[in-house]
Amino acid sequence: MKKIVLLLLLSVLSFLVITDRYHVAGNRQNEAAVVDGQKAALISQSIVISQFYGGGGVSSSSQYANDFVELFNRGNQPVSLNGWSVQYASATGSNWLVTPLSNVTLQPGQYYLIQYAGNGAGGVSLPSPDMTAPPVTVGTSTFIPNLSSTTGKLALVSSTVQLPASTCPNDPSIVDFVGYGSSASCFEGQRTNNLSGTTAGLRNGGGCVDTDVNASDFTIAAPNPRNTSSPFNFCNLGGVLQAGGSVSPSTSVPGGVVTFYVNVVPANSPPSTGINVVADLTSVGGSPSQQFFDDGTNGDTTAGDNVFSLRYTLPSSSSGGQRFIPVSVSDAQGRSASLTINLNISVASPSDNPLLLGNPSNASADISNENNYLMVKPQYTLSYNRSRATPNWVAWRLDQSWLGSAPRQDDFRPDPDLPAGWYQVVPEDYSGSGYDRGHMCPSGDRTRSIVDNSATFLMTNFLPQLPANNQGPWEDFESYCRSLATQGYELYIFAGGYGNAGTIAQGRIVVPQYTWKVVLVLPNGDNDLQRINKGTRTIAILVPNQPPVNQNAPWRQFRVTVKHIEALTGYDFFSNVPKNTREIIKRRKDTQ
Repeated sequence: MKKIVLLLLLSVLSFLVITDRYHVAGNRQNEAAVVDGQKAALISQSIVISQFYGGGGVSSSSQYANDFVELFNRGNQPVSLNGWSVQYASATGSNWLVTPLSNVTLQPGQYYLIQYAGNGAGGVSLPSPDMTAPPVTVGTSTFIPNLSSTTGKLALVSSTVQLPASTCPNDPSIVDFVGYGSSASCFEGQRTNNLSGTTAGLRNGGGCVDTDVNASDFTIAAPNPRNTSSPFNFCNLGGVLQAGGSVSPSTSVPGGVVTFYVNVVPANSPPSTGINVVADLTSVGGSPSQQFFDDGTNGDTTAGDNVFSLRYTLPSSSSGGQRFIPVSVSDAQGRSASLTINLNISVASPSDNPLLLGNPSNASADISNENNYLMVKPQYTLSYNRSRATPNWVAWRLDQSWLGSAPRQDDFRPDPDLPAGWYQVVPEDYSGSGYDRGHMCPSGDRTRSIVDNSATFLMTNFLPQLPANNQGPWEDFESYCRSLATQGYELYIFAGGYGNAGTIAQGRIVVPQYTWKVVLVLPNGDNDLQRINKGTRTIAILVPNQPPVNQNAPWRQFRVTVKHIEALTGYDFFSNVPKNTREIIKRRKDTQ
């Protein structure tokens, strides 16, 4: 069960219900890339996927004529499903088929039945479904989704927005997740066994059990579909100590500062007293028995609110990848809970590090440095400015290897890797503003894979750009840079904005007066830093972001020196290049 309030978080919020009987901590895992795909889990205190069946009508022995997914409210409060969805992808697929849920409020202990397509070869009709999945369109085909009869993936999502194109998505809207069958590329803890035309996955305890390990939570057995008219099944969780963990930001870098949180839900029968929270931080260079605090110190915001916290600086020598932080929670009554907080440490590939030549603003991954906050992604690196809700700059490296045939994804979405509590720009913030959502790292520069292209549509990669700028000289220069990459060159590129021409989105997003780009060009090769010399080509452009701008003007009309961009922004480009060389290449205006 998972809900990410984070990438590989955001803030990844994970709850694990552990009684004296259950001591299992589950993580979703993508076997194709274990380091990138494992994620912290979240025990839902309310709605879960309680049953799924993909064998509808696959043969004459099928139990039912249609596939189905069943939801269940295991909590003690009514929950509205309005605006929620169930999303399905094939076992190794990344295209999520969205089924928006109806406007119904599910009572505690109540089930909800969704009917999907059938294959027509056999089986009886389902009990009256609470809704039938509507058709979806993929390419030129429109159809009602089928679930695989053996292996696949299901996500319960608190939104109707399609999940990002990923075989194992991280998104703050994911409430529950199930990977079933031997080929499922993403799951909680451990995938379930295969299904068949005669078997379904049924959550144990009639839907009450949730240990965040799919294999433990589900039994593969004959399907038993239930709907809102079925008898209620009330879960008694009063005697259970529950705890959930998160880290903000959920993705950081070596030397970055993060805050761990554990939200404890005390048992009430009998009431919990003397709650203690201890984490093993050895995987991030810390103590194996680190105490968390609920006294208003060490990163804790409010004393006595059962949210235990720890502010922590990651070692500067940390390697990249996921870290799994085991946490133990106990009370004086002898009850315990175990959970795992997942932290992603992002380090650029040594061969593709866009900051090899220097960090122009000395950005850092410390949330107190909120207007020069460093964010590292596999596709690009950026300095984010919280006060402007835009990047100060975005940096990436471009060569032929990044260019392929992946289509433009257009899946504009908030960036879940921003620290908790920061405003997350949404695509609609630009609607009606008169400005384009202007890519800094262009979609066209990241076509090697769907995942790479999708990453360019995170809203931290955008500035408000005048259409005549974005669709004119800016796009013209993007195309020129890609042409150099296809001719055997590699490029180190920085892009950003300068000045304040007003705001959009009710004052949240600052519009720059200009957009700028700085490029260093090298022939393909190794040891890039050592190969830069006084003849190395640099290109800088400065394009007005207020009218009038001639959309048909060639990009060369806007060339300036790198020094000119530095004088405006205060940045220091190519600071790792020897001083004599960098001063020459930064003062020279491109003429090619």
